[in-house]
Amino acid sequence: MTSDFETQWRLYRRAEVRLPRVRRISPPAPPAAPRRVGGLVELLSRGLYDAVVLDAWGVLNLGDAPIPAARAAFAALRASGLPLRVLSNDAGSDAPQSAARHARRGFDVRPEEIVYGLDLMAPTLETLGVAPEECALIAPRPAPRAEHTARMCDLSDPRADVARALVLLSSVGYDDATHERLRGLLRAQPRPLLVCNPDIVSPEPVGSAIEPGYYAHALAEELGIEPIFLGKPFPGVYARLLEGMPGLARERILCVGDTLHTDVLGGAVAGMHTLLVESGFFRGQDLEARCAEAGITPTWLSAHL
Repeated sequence: MTSDFETQWRLYRRAEVRLPRVRRISPPAPPAAPRRVGGLVELLSRGLYDAVVLDAWGVLNLGDAPIPAARAAFAALRASGLPLRVLSNDAGSDAPQSAARHARRGFDVRPEEIVYGLDLMAPTLETLGVAPEECALIAPRPAPRAEHTARMCDLSDPRADVARALVLLSSVGYDDATHERLRGLLRAQPRPLLVCNPDIVSPEPVGSAIEPGYYAHALAEELGIEPIFLGKPFPGVYARLLEGMPGLARERILCVGDTLHTDVLGGAVAGMHTLLVESGFFRGQDLEARCAEAGITPTWLSAHL
């Protein structure tokens, strides 16, 4: 896959057939057009929200570098006393590791404030009636959630041939041989493919990195399978988020992100307000035009957090 924006945008548009439908949005209805604001501090001053949910990559940081304007906005959010959560598709680390990285970048994020699609891996396997020992894992070792992933075999292990489920956590180290092996297993014996990071790409300081969703959507198109996506924008991770924020009205929660097809779509389908920032995936793009093209309308637009 090339790193140009248009190619990546087309991949997200093609993936829409497997994403939650915008028409399922709960009240409040989206505005006819997104409204421009100066950022989170301006919205906090209006008293519109009782909690804020942040994406990290493209909102707080790009790679290991913090986005400068995000530090002051995050500090203002913390000072406001509002509950905050970081809702992440990262499936390559546990919450304490992620919190430590956020702290090094200048963001006081606590492990208990991080919610992952990865959180749904174990309960999903339990619902499927599949034990970790019956799974093959695609991720570097040691993998997060060791109490489960350490019991899974690697994709390269001969035991993967008879694995009852395949678990894709990370694209780190994922190469052509990995993809051929995964494709061969799914073609030989259809079985659940759990994808804990549905992102197709993630923004880097320069360009973007390929994420697990890219490979999962490619396999879905080629083989006609239906991967089980466990992160944004799919409803399960938002149900998990809301379980930890009892008593809050959905329309009083603001979801902030840098992508339409994950952060904005997921938040909107869950009935929340959304703020789309252009400091990540949409750097240098016409946000209003892209929103209109995809038919996904955030409540607010801003240059950065």
